[in-house]
Amino acid sequence: MPLPNIYNLYHKPDVQSASYFVDANVWIYSLQNFDDLKPWEDRYYQFFFDIVDSPLDPRPQILMPTILLSEIINTYLRKFAIPEYRLANSIPPAVSTDFKKDYRPTQHYKDSFEKIMDDISGLHAAIKYVDDGYINTRSILLNKSIGIFDYNDYLYYSLCSELNKSERVILLTNDSDFQITDLEIITANKTLLSL
Repeated sequence: MPLPNIYNLYHKPDVQSASYFVDANVWIYSLQNFDDLKPWEDRYYQFFFDIVDSPLDPRPQILMPTILLSEIINTYLRKFAIPEYRLANSIPPAVSTDFKKDYRPTQHYKDSFEKIMDDISGLHAAIKYVDDGYINTRSILLNKSIGIFDYNDYLYYSLCSELNKSERVILLTNDSDFQITDLEIITANKTLLSL
């Protein structure tokens, strides 16, 4: 049985009138071709769009700090756009494609960048852009004791913890780094569910 702050995504939790921090992995599941999703990725995709399409008043919002937007865009371009480019141009697996030198100057890159920006922009009614200033302190940015978090996840956690003081923040994540007890989490991650 998971910690009391962790909710199993498969038990169909209801969307709440709250702010949701959606990790980059879940964003990527939600922005790719849904026909290609594994069943557990599809469940995240479904919950993501339950938030986006929620009729609740006040409407739930998906938090978007700058660092997360950057991570989503870069992950999409490297994980999906480059492989599509390589396939479309019959680039053999043995030939490398440097992101900056070979890919960024191409029209495919420009089109893919525009597509991801349009996809995110199309969700504007559900997105709440947040100021990263909450974490812009030396004690947070240069903290050497971040536990099991990778650095970006530590920054996300710090931001969500600060925001949670003035609004309800719920994390929708598939990342096992979020082994915390002070924020609500919705997940299908086996590590988190086993805590």
